[in-house]
Amino acid sequence: MGKTVEDICNILIKNKFAASTDFIRPAQFPKTLSACVSLEPINNNPYQALFNSDNLYNTLERTIIKELSLAIDKNSVSKVKFLKNKYGHLKEFNNAKKYLNQKCKEVWNVYENPQNLPKDAMKTLGITNQPELDFILGNSLKYYEKDNSDTTAYIISSTLKNRNLSYTMDDIHRYLKDMAKKSNCKYNFKTVNYLICEQNYTKSKLFELDIDKSTIDFALKKLSLKQKIKYYLNNLRNN
Repeated sequence: MGKTVEDICNILIKNKFAASTDFIRPAQFPKTLSACVSLEPINNNPYQALFNSDNLYNTLERTIIKELSLAIDKNSVSKVKFLKNKYGHLKEFNNAKKYLNQKCKEVWNVYENPQNLPKDAMKTLGITNQPELDFILGNSLKYYEKDNSDTTAYIISSTLKNRNLSYTMDDIHRYLKDMAKKSNCKYNFKTVNYLICEQNYTKSKLFELDIDKSTIDFALKKLSLKQKIKYYLNNLRNN
């Protein structure tokens, strides 16, 4: 067994594109969005900007972030709609939305069973605490497929079982397919074993992921007779 999904997926969420392979559990953040951002207008004070770790120096942008975060904490759809109508045409609003989309993943971490999630207000604004598949699977595909680890299989299984995530196997398949084409990712035999045994993949679906015949043949050698028969029957049904 490779690293657990908590080891892989709970990389510092704040550093979404962290290149390091030293996976560290993220720090605990306040469980309200407004407490997490805790921004006040700068009012043209050049010294206050020196203490702004998020590089948010635009006074209007800070104001929009604060107002939206308070509305989201109250799960107020009407207030979010009001703010969208008031500020929605401004670039500062789009920047604020992107910022809050990142922050809500810190406040309501899907791997820590978040409580009282303000789903309605978040949906109205168009943000989510659900991390992207690239965040969930990207490092595993980059580092562990080449090492013949079963980490990717474990993460896929855990993602599908996580009640805080809404990804389906179709979503994951599309992501794996894109990664095979865009990043030339080569899936190892343990990942292929999982796809065959747990997700009923046929040869044609495996080929969609650019998995070569030799890898499939090697994976099949590791399966029980019952699993092999099931695989061949699935291929016959889908031809």
